[in-house]
Amino acid sequence: MQPYWRGLGTCLGVVTVSDFETKLTQIASVIGQIDDPKVPKNIRRASKEATEQWLLNKSRDLDVRIAMTQNKLEELYEDPNIPPEFGTLILMINTELEKMLTEI
Repeated sequence: MQPYWRGLGTCLGVVTVSDFETKLTQIASVIGQIDDPKVPKNIRRASKEATEQWLLNKSRDLDVRIAMTQNKLEELYEDPNIPPEFGTLILMINTELEKMLTEI
């Protein structure tokens, strides 16, 4: 397994790709909560696409997957039709993704 180092030049610990993949799978299941009848269909479809095309797409670099998922979710957050509780969920997901980006 290829390690990713935490910190800027200092070894605070090793986080393996497997650890990141596990975390991304967990985040994908949280994104799946957006697939709710209260959420407009276009937002549900876009969140599913962000998960499948970016977050869980292992053919792309890990940092690109995370950043593009954040970008797509941010676009959904800005949609005026998103129910408030799902907007909050998106912000929470993006916060976790941002933490992961700092660990890569």
